[in-house]
Amino acid sequence: MAVIGQIRNRMGGLLVAVVGGALVIFVVSDFFDSGNKAFGGGDRSIGTIAGEEIDVQAFERRVDEQEEVYRSNGTTVDAQLQEQIRNNVWNEILRERTLLSRAKEAGFGELISREEFDDIRFGNNVLPDFKGNPNFQGADGQPDKTKLRQYFKSIQEQAPMFFELQKRTFVNERLIAKYNTLVKKSCFVNSAQVTDEFTQKNAKATFTFVAKRYDAEPDSLYTASEEDIRRYYDAHKNEKKWEQKASRSFDYVRIPVVASESDILEAQKELADILPAFQAAKGKDDSTFVMANADTKSAAATPYTEGSADKLNDSLITHADTGAVVGPFRTADTWKLVKVKELADVSEARVRHILLGTQGGKPEDEVKQRADSILAVVKRDKSKFEEMVKKYSEDQGSVQNGGVYEWFDKTRMVPEFTAASFDQKVGATTICKTSYGFHIVEVLGQRTRKERRVLTVDRRSRPLPPTFKEAYKKANELSLNHADTAAFRKAAEEQGLAITPVKDLRADNKYVPGLQDPTSVVTWANRAELDGKPSAPIESGEAYVVCVLKGIKQDGVPTLEDVREPFTREAVKEKKAEAFMKQMEGKTDLNVLATETKGSVQNAQDMPFNSFSIPGGYNEPEVIGRVFGMKPGSTSAPLKGDMGVYVVNLATLTPAPQMTDAETEKKQLVDRKRNSAEGQLFNALRNASDVKDERYKFY
Repeated sequence: MAVIGQIRNRMGGLLVAVVGGALVIFVVSDFFDSGNKAFGGGDRSIGTIAGEEIDVQAFERRVDEQEEVYRSNGTTVDAQLQEQIRNNVWNEILRERTLLSRAKEAGFGELISREEFDDIRFGNNVLPDFKGNPNFQGADGQPDKTKLRQYFKSIQEQAPMFFELQKRTFVNERLIAKYNTLVKKSCFVNSAQVTDEFTQKNAKATFTFVAKRYDAEPDSLYTASEEDIRRYYDAHKNEKKWEQKASRSFDYVRIPVVASESDILEAQKELADILPAFQAAKGKDDSTFVMANADTKSAAATPYTEGSADKLNDSLITHADTGAVVGPFRTADTWKLVKVKELADVSEARVRHILLGTQGGKPEDEVKQRADSILAVVKRDKSKFEEMVKKYSEDQGSVQNGGVYEWFDKTRMVPEFTAASFDQKVGATTICKTSYGFHIVEVLGQRTRKERRVLTVDRRSRPLPPTFKEAYKKANELSLNHADTAAFRKAAEEQGLAITPVKDLRADNKYVPGLQDPTSVVTWANRAELDGKPSAPIESGEAYVVCVLKGIKQDGVPTLEDVREPFTREAVKEKKAEAFMKQMEGKTDLNVLATETKGSVQNAQDMPFNSFSIPGGYNEPEVIGRVFGMKPGSTSAPLKGDMGVYVVNLATLTPAPQMTDAETEKKQLVDRKRNSAEGQLFNALRNASDVKDERYKFY
């Protein structure tokens, strides 16, 4: 969804507002011919889903299609956006080969009728992304079919490629939605499940207990032998919680490429060279000039904030005539040319208001009546306005200021509030309704100020090729002259270079802490051999990186060495549990036990059976189950838990009462199952499809 904001549409405001929303749900159904030559030669599969390979060329064609949509709307497809598009396409294919495939098998076909297609675009069942978009809503908050028709007509005429992608998206999503609905409708519970659910949440226990947490004593007091660790490993290695994903660990050294003084002066010279052309540009041409030459591309003139430049250039800008260009001047690592585009008259208002909110289901007619009553009071006696603010206003942001909003222009507030502030005369008090509720608004003042608006051509001081060459030379010497890990680490430390460890980087992880553009580093890590040799210099943003691979983990059951550290901790915890249980054995007086363990007697009052945690922050579902197996009035033997050892005195065990409204209980349970069915269905199909994501081979 983050990429939507990058789209700059050339088809007018209406189109701009929604192309992004539509892109969120791109699911392209066609699979392209995979009979071409392999992408880059060799293995051309980027992964498998349900045993079916995904051809890299077919994948790239789908990526290209979506990239072209962005480009056609004026968006630059940089490396970050390209990676997001690849992830989007991968997820689309995953949904197609799981949910969409099952939808077709269930008999929903591959197409929908024209009537149904129109219905989900501008009929009675508008797609959620459009239904909830304010740009397509009428005054009543419902989808405006005329606006929707205009939008889709514009898309079809002006962006036919996007229209076709959108059409296939809607069809696939509609088929998947039908299949999800079918699965949800098929969810049911029987009477035994309802009874069990009711019993678990209504059976309650009241008890006192003493807990000795494992972290009450340091691990250093307990020693786990190799045999203990091996025994724990053999007993637990196949558990789901220890299932291992393929990953790699490595160390890297980053050698930054920093702009030299000559690089900085070159950036200044570049702007000085284009200054005459910027001065000569008139009208729309100066905005075009900014788009062509600035790092920060902003075609619209923006208000200039005094103090944004150094004292001399700030003075030049604030006193310059329209059309004058000031600069180049430097701000941090950026050089700027600033052109005064216009001196605009900006209307401002100062008001105070009382907000009576209508959110949360409050009846509007009742709120309006109360607003009318308050309006009558403050019209009779304006000295009561501040008193009414403190008593009734729900706008917490302005209550402390007497309801006052200091000087603001017409772009800051919602349209209805703006009209009440600017269309009325100073001293007028009126009511306006917004999406927040009813506002009693008094206009305290109105004025016009001059606003200096500027266009800026900025150019960051970047390292030039000779500077990159010097940094590469340093990185290359570090790589070539130190052929093993020990020598590499020693040399890096001697040169004052920080060694950054990266632990368990998975193949699908594209983020490396501390690196600006880690793609090439990730690619190296996924292909490197575990031979102890440093990598060749890898460019990462404005830096070179030299890496050393330290470890490789495979999918599935971990080796002992892969999990030695956590399993050692667990083995030590077993030792602690044994010692604590022995220490607490036979102790039935909880007050005495609390003193001996330097703890306290804690209380659990009417705790339901379906609880996961015991009071005091102990997440112990297994211990809770054993408590409910005790007899009232009894004291337990030491109970081994995940966070500590417990001795419990059960006071009362209250069984669940007779269920009086089975239908309501059943409906609540069914609703919960249906609400979670969609996510569980996708996860189940994905797990059953044995998904292997091997994009790291190519990207």
